[in-house]
Amino acid sequence: MASDQGKLSVLARPGFRAENPYTRLLYTELRTHGVRVDDYALLRALSGRYDILHVHWPESTFNASLPEALATTQSLLFAIDTLRRRGSKLVWTAHNLNAHERRFPRAEASFWRAFSARVDGVIALTEPSLAAVKERFPKLAARPSFVIPHPHYRGVYPDGVARSQARARLGLPQNAAVVLFFGRILGYKNVPALIELVRSFPRLRDGREVVLLVAGKPYDAANREQVLRARGDASRVHLHLRFISDDDTQFFFRAADLVTLPYRDFLNSGAALLALGFDRPVFMPRRGAAPELARTLGSNWVALYDELTPDALELALLRASQLPPVSDGRHLSHLAPSSVARSTSSAYERLVMAETERVPARPLRRLLAR
Repeated sequence: MASDQGKLSVLARPGFRAENPYTRLLYTELRTHGVRVDDYALLRALSGRYDILHVHWPESTFNASLPEALATTQSLLFAIDTLRRRGSKLVWTAHNLNAHERRFPRAEASFWRAFSARVDGVIALTEPSLAAVKERFPKLAARPSFVIPHPHYRGVYPDGVARSQARARLGLPQNAAVVLFFGRILGYKNVPALIELVRSFPRLRDGREVVLLVAGKPYDAANREQVLRARGDASRVHLHLRFISDDDTQFFFRAADLVTLPYRDFLNSGAALLALGFDRPVFMPRRGAAPELARTLGSNWVALYDELTPDALELALLRASQLPPVSDGRHLSHLAPSSVARSTSSAYERLVMAETERVPARPLRRLLAR
């Protein structure tokens, strides 16, 4: 059903206007490969014709209010059914298996049952992620699936400051061991535990002071209060509890020795790829995509822990000190957006040729009743 003189056509949700640059990178590159990509809108879904409807993060609406989540997901399911009746294939990139906050488990479970039944093809970012998807949704084991890695973000953000400049800008000691947490602050990201760890761990064995830099906007007032309470009067914990602009992002990463992601639960982490694109090694739990990332890049770039302890953090900082503050990015060459786009285009082509199992729509009252 490819349109525009044989070009594949894709309706992307989200597409170019997403807050996360992942989709903008992917679809910009896909356009260079001759794929037509439009941003998702309900009117487009109901009136247009596309080979592929590509959905990312459908669960994210369950982090908001229940009425908003139900309206958004029911609208999406209706759009999916409309497009699939015209021959479109639904592709889901499985960034997560649940909404991070898990506020409405029954309603979310109903949505997942309906959504997963309609999926024609799955893209996972790693082999372990794909295995987790198939375990969570056994019926998807019979659908076409593809492992296509998360692209790096190198070059997406301004990046022209030296470590000394970045530390001076942020008021950090030049000779300290600086640990960074960067990103939206939500409960599952476990930021208070990281603060408490650094507060209990004043210096490394080599004498360097350990300083924590927390940069990101709290999800709500409760998250903000938890972070402030954990920080207390600790002068070695520097908080920047706000949205960090693209222009300012470089100062935080270039000031850091190590980026720590103390998440309690996750499947994939774009924050890890963001850090690595700024030549900053990451310290993260041994779960989700992290072990595969560590195998690919090595333990100096990706240090894993089973328990968040001072010894584990000190070892990660020691490994980080063995890396240059600036690299040529060769360690990330296999994660180039152009390579990811080629693989995604090939996945689309295979799906367009595949037979599709049709799933009837379910009215909203049945979704709510399950």
